Amino acid sequence: MAVTAIDKEGALKRFEAKMREVAPFMLPSLSRQRETFGQPWADQFGETLAQFLALTDDRLTSATKGYVNFALDGMRLQKKFEKTRSYDNKTYAEASKAVYQNKEYMFGMYLPGLLLSHYLWPHHYRQLQFYERAFLPKIRSALKKEFCDIGPGTGFYSRQILTGEPESQGWAFDLSPSSLEYTEQQVAAFGASNRWHKELRDIVLQTPKRQWPFLVCIEVLEHLEDPLTFLKALRDMLISGGTGLISAAITAANEDHIYLYNSADEVRSQIEAAGFAVVEEQVDLAYAPKANEPVPINAAFIVI
Repeated sequence: MAVTAIDKEGALKRFEAKMREVAPFMLPSLSRQRETFGQPWADQFGETLAQFLALTDDRLTSATKGYVNFALDGMRLQKKFEKTRSYDNKTYAEASKAVYQNKEYMFGMYLPGLLLSHYLWPHHYRQLQFYERAFLPKIRSALKKEFCDIGPGTGFYSRQILTGEPESQGWAFDLSPSSLEYTEQQVAAFGASNRWHKELRDIVLQTPKRQWPFLVCIEVLEHLEDPLTFLKALRDMLISGGTGLISAAITAANEDHIYLYNSADEVRSQIEAAGFAVVEEQVDLAYAPKANEPVPINAAFIVI
Protein backbone atom coordinates (compact mmCIF):
# COMPACT_ATOMS: atom_id res chain seq x y z
CA MET A 1 0.00 0.00 0.00
CA ALA A 2 1.36 3.40 -0.95
CA VAL A 3 2.30 5.84 1.77
CA THR A 4 0.36 9.11 1.61
CA ALA A 5 2.03 12.51 1.65
CA ILE A 6 0.57 13.11 5.12
CA ASP A 7 2.13 9.86 6.38
CA LYS A 8 5.50 10.87 4.97
CA GLU A 9 5.44 14.30 6.56
CA GLY A 10 4.17 12.87 9.80
CA ALA A 11 7.00 10.34 9.91
CA LEU A 12 9.52 13.09 9.19
CA LYS A 13 8.12 15.17 12.06
CA ARG A 14 8.36 12.15 14.37
CA PHE A 15 12.00 11.71 13.39
CA GLU A 16 12.71 15.40 13.96
CA ALA A 17 11.13 15.17 17.42
CA LYS A 18 13.16 12.08 18.20
CA MET A 19 16.36 13.76 17.05
CA ARG A 20 15.54 16.76 19.24
CA GLU A 21 15.26 14.36 22.14
CA VAL A 22 18.36 12.27 21.38
CA ALA A 23 20.82 14.75 19.80
CA PRO A 24 19.43 18.29 19.40
CA PHE A 25 22.81 19.55 18.17
CA MET A 26 22.23 17.57 14.95
CA LEU A 27 18.91 19.26 14.09
CA PRO A 28 20.50 22.03 11.96
CA SER A 29 21.76 19.40 9.49
CA LEU A 30 18.18 18.19 9.04
CA SER A 31 16.98 21.72 8.31
CA ARG A 32 19.83 22.30 5.85
CA GLN A 33 18.94 19.18 3.91
CA ARG A 34 15.32 20.25 3.60
CA GLU A 35 16.33 23.76 2.52
CA THR A 36 18.87 22.48 0.00
CA PHE A 37 16.91 19.64 -1.60
CA GLY A 38 13.30 20.66 -1.03
CA GLN A 39 10.12 18.63 -1.14
CA PRO A 40 11.50 15.67 -3.16
CA TRP A 41 13.99 15.04 -0.36
CA ALA A 42 11.26 15.33 2.30
CA ASP A 43 9.00 12.92 0.39
CA GLN A 44 11.73 10.32 -0.12
CA PHE A 45 13.03 10.52 3.44
CA GLY A 46 9.52 10.50 4.87
CA GLU A 47 8.63 7.41 2.85
CA THR A 48 11.66 5.50 4.13
CA LEU A 49 10.84 6.50 7.69
CA ALA A 50 7.14 5.69 7.42
CA GLN A 51 7.48 2.31 5.74
CA PHE A 52 10.59 0.99 7.41
CA LEU A 53 12.15 2.88 10.32
CA ALA A 54 9.25 4.60 12.07
CA LEU A 55 6.91 1.63 12.33
CA THR A 56 7.19 1.70 16.13
CA ASP A 57 8.57 4.25 18.57
CA ASP A 58 11.18 1.76 19.77
CA ARG A 59 12.40 1.16 16.24
CA LEU A 60 12.56 4.88 15.47
CA THR A 61 14.44 5.53 18.72
CA SER A 62 16.92 2.75 18.02
CA ALA A 63 17.53 3.95 14.44
CA THR A 64 18.01 7.56 15.57
CA LYS A 65 20.47 6.61 18.30
CA GLY A 66 22.27 4.32 15.86
CA TYR A 67 22.66 7.14 13.36
CA VAL A 68 23.91 9.58 15.98
CA ASN A 69 26.55 7.13 17.20
CA PHE A 70 27.50 6.25 13.61
CA ALA A 71 27.91 9.92 12.68
CA LEU A 72 29.87 10.80 15.83
CA ASP A 73 32.19 7.84 15.33
CA GLY A 74 32.79 8.95 11.75
CA MET A 75 33.56 12.50 12.87
CA ARG A 76 36.05 11.23 15.44
CA LEU A 77 37.87 9.07 12.90
CA GLN A 78 37.83 11.86 10.30
CA LYS A 79 39.49 14.26 12.75
CA LYS A 80 42.17 11.66 13.37
CA PHE A 81 42.57 11.16 9.62
CA GLU A 82 43.09 14.91 9.12
CA LYS A 83 46.26 14.60 11.20
CA THR A 84 47.60 11.23 10.04
CA ARG A 85 46.30 11.17 6.41
CA SER A 86 45.98 7.42 6.75
CA TYR A 87 43.34 4.94 7.85
CA ASP A 88 43.92 2.75 10.89
CA ASN A 89 45.82 -0.32 9.73
CA LYS A 90 43.63 -3.40 9.69
CA THR A 91 43.06 -6.42 7.49
CA TYR A 92 39.74 -7.27 5.92
CA ALA A 93 39.48 -10.21 8.32
CA GLU A 94 39.85 -7.85 11.29
CA ALA A 95 37.26 -5.43 9.91
CA SER A 96 34.89 -8.26 9.14
CA LYS A 97 35.10 -9.67 12.66
CA ALA A 98 34.63 -6.28 14.30
CA VAL A 99 31.90 -5.01 11.97
CA TYR A 100 30.28 -7.25 9.35
CA GLN A 101 30.04 -10.41 11.48
CA ASN A 102 29.03 -8.48 14.62
CA LYS A 103 25.23 -8.48 14.49
CA GLU A 104 24.82 -6.24 17.54
CA TYR A 105 27.11 -3.59 16.03
CA MET A 106 25.55 -3.91 12.57
CA PHE A 107 21.92 -3.63 13.69
CA GLY A 108 22.55 -1.29 16.62
CA MET A 109 24.62 1.36 14.83
CA TYR A 110 26.16 0.61 11.46
CA LEU A 111 23.14 -0.29 9.32
CA PRO A 112 20.61 2.27 10.62
CA GLY A 113 23.36 4.90 10.61
CA LEU A 114 24.30 4.16 7.03
CA LEU A 115 20.68 4.08 5.88
CA LEU A 116 19.84 7.46 7.40
CA SER A 117 23.06 8.94 6.01
CA HIS A 118 21.62 8.57 2.49
CA TYR A 119 19.25 11.40 3.39
CA LEU A 120 21.15 13.32 6.06
CA TRP A 121 24.56 13.64 4.38
CA PRO A 122 24.56 15.94 1.32
CA HIS A 123 27.08 13.91 -0.69
CA HIS A 124 25.11 10.71 -0.10
CA TYR A 125 21.83 12.27 -1.20
CA ARG A 126 23.47 13.76 -4.30
CA GLN A 127 24.67 10.27 -5.17
CA LEU A 128 21.05 9.11 -5.00
CA GLN A 129 20.11 11.92 -7.36
CA PHE A 130 22.86 10.81 -9.76
CA TYR A 131 21.48 7.26 -9.67
CA GLU A 132 17.97 8.55 -10.41
CA ARG A 133 19.15 10.70 -13.31
CA ALA A 134 21.85 8.59 -14.94
CA PHE A 135 21.22 4.94 -14.04
CA LEU A 136 17.57 4.15 -13.29
CA PRO A 137 16.30 5.35 -16.72
CA LYS A 138 18.59 2.78 -18.37
CA ILE A 139 16.90 -0.02 -16.41
CA ARG A 140 13.44 1.34 -17.17
CA SER A 141 14.12 1.38 -20.92
CA ALA A 142 15.72 -2.07 -21.04
CA LEU A 143 13.91 -5.22 -22.15
CA LYS A 144 15.65 -7.33 -19.50
CA LYS A 145 15.44 -5.53 -16.16
CA GLU A 146 17.64 -7.79 -14.02
CA PHE A 147 20.31 -6.38 -11.74
CA CYS A 148 22.88 -7.58 -9.26
CA ASP A 149 23.81 -5.63 -6.11
CA ILE A 150 27.24 -6.61 -4.81
CA GLY A 151 27.78 -5.61 -1.19
CA PRO A 152 24.28 -4.15 -0.72
CA GLY A 153 24.97 -2.78 2.77
CA THR A 154 21.55 -1.72 4.02
CA GLY A 155 19.87 -2.68 0.74
CA PHE A 156 19.16 0.97 -0.03
CA TYR A 157 19.98 0.80 -3.74
CA SER A 158 18.40 -2.63 -4.24
CA ARG A 159 15.20 -1.16 -2.84
CA GLN A 160 15.50 1.97 -4.97
CA ILE A 161 15.70 -0.11 -8.14
CA LEU A 162 12.95 -2.54 -7.15
CA THR A 163 10.52 0.26 -6.32
CA GLY A 164 11.70 2.55 -9.12
CA GLU A 165 11.09 -0.12 -11.77
CA PRO A 166 8.24 -2.51 -10.80
CA GLU A 167 9.30 -5.08 -13.42
CA SER A 168 12.88 -5.36 -12.19
CA GLN A 169 14.38 -8.47 -10.59
CA GLY A 170 17.31 -8.22 -8.19
CA TRP A 171 20.07 -10.45 -6.84
CA ALA A 172 22.36 -9.51 -3.94
CA PHE A 173 25.70 -10.97 -2.80
CA ASP A 174 27.39 -10.11 0.46
CA LEU A 175 29.75 -11.58 3.05
CA SER A 176 27.74 -10.24 5.99
CA PRO A 177 24.66 -12.18 7.12
CA SER A 178 23.49 -9.05 8.95
CA SER A 179 23.70 -6.97 5.78
CA LEU A 180 21.62 -9.48 3.82
CA GLU A 181 19.09 -9.76 6.65
CA TYR A 182 18.70 -5.99 6.91
CA THR A 183 18.39 -5.69 3.13
CA GLU A 184 15.73 -8.40 3.17
CA GLN A 185 13.78 -6.49 5.81
CA GLN A 186 13.90 -3.26 3.82
CA VAL A 187 12.92 -4.92 0.55
CA ALA A 188 10.03 -6.66 2.32
CA ALA A 189 8.85 -3.39 3.88
CA PHE A 190 8.43 -2.01 0.37
CA GLY A 191 6.64 -5.11 -0.94
CA ALA A 192 9.33 -6.38 -3.32
CA SER A 193 10.47 -9.65 -1.69
CA ASN A 194 9.18 -11.74 -4.57
CA ARG A 195 11.54 -9.94 -6.97
CA TRP A 196 14.72 -10.12 -4.89
CA HIS A 197 17.16 -12.96 -4.21
CA LYS A 198 20.10 -13.09 -1.78
CA GLU A 199 23.22 -15.18 -1.36
CA LEU A 200 26.06 -15.18 1.15
CA ARG A 201 29.05 -15.34 -1.21
CA ASP A 202 32.55 -14.00 -1.81
CA ILE A 203 32.38 -13.05 -5.49
CA VAL A 204 36.19 -13.08 -5.83
CA LEU A 205 36.60 -16.65 -4.56
CA GLN A 206 33.30 -17.80 -6.04
CA THR A 207 32.43 -15.58 -8.99
CA PRO A 208 28.87 -16.40 -10.13
CA LYS A 209 28.68 -18.28 -13.42
CA ARG A 210 25.87 -16.14 -14.78
CA GLN A 211 25.97 -12.49 -15.84
CA TRP A 212 23.57 -9.58 -15.44
CA PRO A 213 22.61 -6.67 -17.71
CA PHE A 214 22.88 -4.26 -14.75
CA LEU A 215 25.01 -4.23 -11.64
CA VAL A 216 25.32 -1.96 -8.64
CA CYS A 217 28.27 -1.72 -6.25
CA ILE A 218 27.98 1.19 -3.86
CA GLU A 219 30.90 2.12 -1.59
CA VAL A 220 32.47 -1.32 -1.35
CA LEU A 221 35.93 -0.74 -2.83
CA GLU A 222 37.32 1.18 0.15
CA HIS A 223 36.43 -1.76 2.42
CA LEU A 224 38.83 -4.11 0.60
CA GLU A 225 42.55 -4.81 0.70
CA ASP A 226 42.68 -5.44 -3.07
CA PRO A 227 39.91 -3.52 -4.87
CA LEU A 228 41.32 -4.21 -8.34
CA THR A 229 40.93 -7.98 -8.05
CA PHE A 230 37.39 -7.44 -6.81
CA LEU A 231 36.62 -5.11 -9.73
CA LYS A 232 37.85 -7.74 -12.21
CA ALA A 233 35.43 -10.27 -10.70
CA LEU A 234 32.73 -7.64 -10.90
CA ARG A 235 33.48 -7.11 -14.58
CA ASP A 236 32.98 -10.81 -15.24
CA MET A 237 29.46 -10.50 -13.81
CA LEU A 238 28.33 -7.84 -16.32
CA ILE A 239 27.12 -8.99 -19.71
CA SER A 240 28.56 -7.45 -22.87
CA GLY A 241 26.57 -4.30 -23.46
CA GLY A 242 25.49 -4.12 -19.81
CA THR A 243 25.65 -1.10 -17.53
CA GLY A 244 26.91 -0.72 -13.97
CA LEU A 245 26.89 1.86 -11.21
CA ILE A 246 30.04 1.77 -9.06
CA SER A 247 30.92 4.23 -6.32
CA ALA A 248 33.65 4.62 -3.73
CA ALA A 249 34.35 6.73 -0.66
CA ILE A 250 37.47 8.89 -0.88
CA THR A 251 39.43 10.32 2.08
CA ALA A 252 36.56 9.23 4.32
CA ALA A 253 37.69 7.56 7.53
CA ASN A 254 35.42 4.90 8.98
CA GLU A 255 35.75 1.92 11.28
CA ASP A 256 35.85 -0.51 8.33
CA HIS A 257 37.57 1.54 5.63
CA ILE A 258 40.84 -0.11 4.60
CA TYR A 259 41.90 1.05 1.13
CA LEU A 260 42.62 4.77 0.97
CA TYR A 261 41.67 6.57 -2.22
CA ASN A 262 42.95 10.14 -2.36
CA SER A 263 41.12 11.20 -5.52
CA ALA A 264 38.37 10.20 -7.94
CA ASP A 265 41.09 9.72 -10.56
CA GLU A 266 42.52 6.83 -8.52
CA VAL A 267 39.13 5.13 -8.41
CA ARG A 268 38.53 5.67 -12.12
CA SER A 269 41.96 4.25 -12.98
CA GLN A 270 41.23 1.03 -11.08
CA ILE A 271 37.79 0.71 -12.66
CA GLU A 272 39.28 1.08 -16.13
CA ALA A 273 42.17 -1.28 -15.32
CA ALA A 274 39.57 -3.93 -14.48
CA GLY A 275 38.13 -3.70 -18.00
CA PHE A 276 35.25 -1.27 -17.56
CA ALA A 277 34.75 1.89 -19.59
CA VAL A 278 33.50 4.92 -17.66
CA VAL A 279 30.75 6.77 -19.53
CA GLU A 280 29.67 9.24 -16.84
CA GLU A 281 30.73 10.19 -13.34
CA GLN A 282 29.83 12.45 -10.46
CA VAL A 283 32.03 13.55 -7.56
CA ASP A 284 30.45 15.01 -4.41
CA LEU A 285 32.06 16.48 -1.30
CA ALA A 286 30.51 16.06 2.13
CA TYR A 287 31.18 19.72 2.91
CA ALA A 288 33.31 22.62 1.71
CA PRO A 289 36.93 22.04 2.81
CA LYS A 290 39.08 24.47 4.67
CA ALA A 291 42.64 25.01 3.46
CA ASN A 292 44.35 21.64 2.83
CA GLU A 293 41.60 19.81 4.74
CA PRO A 294 40.73 16.31 3.48
CA VAL A 295 36.96 15.88 3.42
CA PRO A 296 34.86 12.77 2.73
CA ILE A 297 34.06 12.47 -0.97
CA ASN A 298 31.78 10.18 -2.95
CA ALA A 299 32.75 9.32 -6.51
CA ALA A 300 30.11 7.51 -8.58
CA PHE A 301 30.66 6.06 -12.06
CA ILE A 302 28.35 4.75 -14.76
CA VAL A 303 30.31 1.98 -16.48
CA ILE A 304 29.92 -0.38 -19.41
